Amino acid sequence: MTEPTALPRSQEDLEAHIPYLVNRLANQGQPVQNRLLTESGSNLVSLRALSILHIEDGLTINEIAARTFMEQSSTSRAIDAMVDQGLVERRVPEHDQRRREIVLLPAGRERLQQGWPAMGAYFEALCEGVDADELAICRKALMKMLANLDTMRTATRQDRVTKNRQRD
Repeated sequence: MTEPTALPRSQEDLEAHIPYLVNRLANQGQPVQNRLLTESGSNLVSLRALSILHIEDGLTINEIAARTFMEQSSTSRAIDAMVDQGLVERRVPEHDQRRREIVLLPAGRERLQQGWPAMGAYFEALCEGVDADELAICRKALMKMLANLDTMRTATRQDRVTKNRQRD
């Protein structure tokens, strides 16, 4: 099943387009999440980074940026602020002196634990009136779309490599 390729003629047509809805949900949801997180002294950018480091500690800024869907420069500024706040620290691992890893500190773990309930409340409010079966179907569809996107991104990278080789 694919989305229609005709240009939308109305707001209803536009809202029938799933990519539009996904972008709308993300763009309108982020300010709400930030507002909820300010009560715990956090924000969405830092909570994303802290969450990723909680799962997989010792990542580089580029790795954190990739996993949090942020620009490298925004991630770097956020990490600088979190270092200043004592939430994370930079380390050079013994096995690779060229690598600069970001490590979660106890204060960062505490900030994550303080902020996480706000994200649970956000999700609960967002899903009001949506039953578990609908959420499971939605999640399954989104995971398939993400897999398709990964395939498209890989193909795009391969196309660039091929074009560069043809120029050389």
